[in-house]
Amino acid sequence: MTIAPKLSVSGTYNFRDVGGYPALDGRVRYGRLLRSDGLYRLGEDGKQHVRELGVGTVIDLRDDFEVGVMPDDLDGLEVRRVHLPLFEGSGASQGETAVSLSTLYRRIVTQHSEVVARALRELLAMEEAPVLVHCTAGKDRTGVVVALALLAVGVDRQLVVEDYARSEENLSGEWLDNMISIIVQHGGTETPELRVLMGGSPGEVLDAVLDELEAEHGSVHRYLLASGLTLHELDRLQDALVEKA
Repeated sequence: MTIAPKLSVSGTYNFRDVGGYPALDGRVRYGRLLRSDGLYRLGEDGKQHVRELGVGTVIDLRDDFEVGVMPDDLDGLEVRRVHLPLFEGSGASQGETAVSLSTLYRRIVTQHSEVVARALRELLAMEEAPVLVHCTAGKDRTGVVVALALLAVGVDRQLVVEDYARSEENLSGEWLDNMISIIVQHGGTETPELRVLMGGSPGEVLDAVLDELEAEHGSVHRYLLASGLTLHELDRLQDALVEKA
């Protein structure tokens, strides 16, 4: 199985195409659903790459604080911008309250299920042009939304978890050090827990949250229906994201 590697888009560290995974009755299309960390340092080279990828919609899952501190550098790009804050609270405030990744993901899929559904609904724009979804790291809010989209179209759960876990290596080093510095500048305190929160993507954390979700709802499909998506929208997602075998 060939999976698209991380894309070297200037100014990003975790920019990826999720194409190539086997799905129900086919394979996830390349160049249709893209995921990334923040786009605030794209510069002209990065924007040109985004332009060449044909991106038509950018979904930003960050909160207002993050957007204010690190606004997307999309000037000059003909893209539709969608701002869907998936939860309140900046990285700095998360660090102060020592929230765990497990707690964070549970909040996303329970307290913010309607926003999750809206994000997947916005992915339907890929029927017309590629969609790029991102947050600050491209691993938590983006990771959950992309994981649910892939599971919804029949990608094997183990592959979905492995895709999620790739973020940690991409973000280690320069990205993580820079992000910790930004958080400290805005009142946060550097702790080992904060470094895990900002840079970690352990597969077992996503796996455990998916276990809980499926135990409560029976399946990802039923969870998404309960969150507000319709069967027709799930069918459209399947058609847009999966190339028939």
